[in-house]
Amino acid sequence: MPDGEFSHLPHDIRPLALLDADARIAHIRAERWIQHPAAAGLLGYLQEAFDQPQRERMENILLVGESGMGKTMLIRKFERRNAVAFDDATGVQHRPVVVVLMPPQPTETEFFDRVLEALDAPSAGHWTRGPQLRSSVIRLLREVGTRVLVIDEINSILAGTPRQQRLFLQLLRFLSNDLRVALVGVGVPEARHALLSDSQLRSRFSDFELVPWSPGDALRDFVTRLLWSLPLRQPSPVDSPKLRRLLADRTGGITLGICKVVERAAIAAICAGREYIDLGSFDDPEIWRGVAVPGRDTRTSARAVAK
Repeated sequence: MPDGEFSHLPHDIRPLALLDADARIAHIRAERWIQHPAAAGLLGYLQEAFDQPQRERMENILLVGESGMGKTMLIRKFERRNAVAFDDATGVQHRPVVVVLMPPQPTETEFFDRVLEALDAPSAGHWTRGPQLRSSVIRLLREVGTRVLVIDEINSILAGTPRQQRLFLQLLRFLSNDLRVALVGVGVPEARHALLSDSQLRSRFSDFELVPWSPGDALRDFVTRLLWSLPLRQPSPVDSPKLRRLLADRTGGITLGICKVVERAAIAAICAGREYIDLGSFDDPEIWRGVAVPGRDTRTSARAVAK
């Protein structure tokens, strides 16, 4: 590659710009991490929870945000950051961070089944249920050296009856006290109503939120970093307050929507042979397909575009 070629891209992305159109489009469509200050700050708080010493009163985190704000990607990044290699001496795959998807119904058996699934262990159907199942799961978590237990979609607690919710919150208190692990609850803002309704848990959780983007400097930085990850062969003149307002207004500031329309614009630019995106790229109604402000019916948006 000639020195200075594709200088608008970071060094690790420049070789990708030499690939053919199909390969570059595949890269654009693949999931990838875009670092930004808000995410970096939250990763720092998660790491503090991980690094705390075991004690009777562990500090826990509740991470909330609208669907599509990147919560799950953030906790997977945190999980990878703290992953450890297989221990050949003991034959154990240590799992310092275990990420569990909350079951649709907040029952102990279903929850432990998800924990066993996360640990690649046999499901709860292979174990004696009740206290024996609880003891077995706790023993497994201790064996793999779990320090942080992440419960994604924790707002599913609200799908249970009041009694189920109460019992599940008691289970979380028990796990925190008995295992001495940090708990990280992840979900939409409504999760606060369930998790923080328990006074004992509320005093042990720090509440953080990934807020939607507004059309300011933070969004400018994020869009710039997003563009750096796209192997377009020409620089894209999109540093525009008008574009930032458009992205924030039409996506509701949701990260997934912003990424989707920018990536679609980049793919359209490659297919057209333009190799860059600009403000005019966002006039194409196709790149906005299925993207709407949270709470707005995307079918209505689609009809509006079709008119």
